[in-house]
Amino acid sequence: MHDPVQTFKGAILAALGHSPDVIEPGRLQRFATSDKRGDSAGWCKLFADLRGGVYGCNRAGVSETWQADRDRPMTRQQRAELARQVAQTTAEREAQQRQQWAVNAERIARLWAQCVPLVPGDPVTLYLKRRGFGGVWPLPASLRLHRALPCWNGDEKIGVFPAMVAPLVAPDGAVVALHRTYLSADGRKADLPSPKKLTATAGPLAGACIPLHEPQRGVLGIAEGIETALAAWCASAVPTVAAYSAGNLAAWQWPASVQGLAIFADNDRAGRESADTLRARALLAGIGCDVLTPSDEGTDWCDVWAQRGAVSIEGTAA
Repeated sequence: MHDPVQTFKGAILAALGHSPDVIEPGRLQRFATSDKRGDSAGWCKLFADLRGGVYGCNRAGVSETWQADRDRPMTRQQRAELARQVAQTTAEREAQQRQQWAVNAERIARLWAQCVPLVPGDPVTLYLKRRGFGGVWPLPASLRLHRALPCWNGDEKIGVFPAMVAPLVAPDGAVVALHRTYLSADGRKADLPSPKKLTATAGPLAGACIPLHEPQRGVLGIAEGIETALAAWCASAVPTVAAYSAGNLAAWQWPASVQGLAIFADNDRAGRESADTLRARALLAGIGCDVLTPSDEGTDWCDVWAQRGAVSIEGTAA
């Protein structure tokens, strides 16, 4: 006979690639689904009767119900009990998530308070100059400098670096995360395995963006990364925000005042698909929308800006 504890653990591992070291029946458990320090995106609960359980990952948006014996039909009473336990766990998990978001919000506020506005010659402006934005001033106020930000790889502290820090802001105005780009003192990306990182979140990322600019005359642009959004703005004069990722671009919620969108898409599969998704949502809502994509596969508008300088995006869009 199969051990339900090990079978449940195996199902989690197969679905998420990670699982808790030890499964404790009857307890809602959190665990890492990545190598990031402090990650607890994974969750699971094996019900005390060992007949069922639930598991998932907040980051991936996965939520699954597990049964110990799927081949054996359940009685009406057993189905009702399973549904009750799933609902109870959902309520418990949501309460736990709200508590963690509150803790993360305090950490985000403390970190943001340590950041300072940009001044010419600081590591952030030197970095952006190297990326082709040396003639741009003032830079968006949402970009700030942290003079000495610790960087961690799992539980190992790698060092302390200057960093460009920017907030991801939800549609309701709440800051749900901070994006960090670790730098050297002379404005290069820090020599790290992952020089760009996101803090633990204080709410859902879906709908949020890095608000580099406000809409002008009802028009706003969006690109994936900060540098790509800056390049799009410099080349087109369209005020542009950064989505942080392709998935977040597809889920972004534009401000109520927006009547027209310009999507500055990356020319890769994820970039094109996310742009198509956002465009379909915008058109369904009655918002005018243009998708502009660089001609060359595997490039974004920051690449175009660096290669060609101040070029009209309309003249190079695919």
